[in-house]
Amino acid sequence: MHIVHASTVGLVLAQVYRLIGTPLAPFRGRDVRMTAHVYATRDGTGTVWERIYHRKNGSRTPVRSTKKIIADGRLLEIVGGGFGMDLDVFEDGGKLHFRSTSFFWGCGGFRVPLPLLLTPGVAHVIHADESRVHGAGWFRFTMTFDHPIFGRTFLQDGLFREEE
Repeated sequence: MHIVHASTVGLVLAQVYRLIGTPLAPFRGRDVRMTAHVYATRDGTGTVWERIYHRKNGSRTPVRSTKKIIADGRLLEIVGGGFGMDLDVFEDGGKLHFRSTSFFWGCGGFRVPLPLLLTPGVAHVIHADESRVHGAGWFRFTMTFDHPIFGRTFLQDGLFREEE
């Protein structure tokens, strides 16, 4: 990742979120080496996105979430402790966008909506094909969270190359 940034509020939230499995990087950095592994859940009902940040001090920070399509066709991203968000997925300008529409806590089929003010803000992830510029398999990943009161709480941006 060329940039891993969190506002002061974002850093505090990321530390609190470590209680549910570190869904957001709890540090700031530049040119942070990152590997990502994408694989199916054991029961085949979702896709796990596991990202490992390799920090310059030698430490590793794993971040994991699971994307699932539910019966009504909505896409969910779930992190630890049953917390998650509903995602709107769309293409715009040749880029794939994932934008949060709501947050929740769930257990089994029971869901409790969470007010946006108690979250890191609206999530927006963009996957952009960079193969024309960098060669086959390269893409840009950009992630932001924008809170209605605290503004931009998280920003990450980096170039990745898909490997077999």
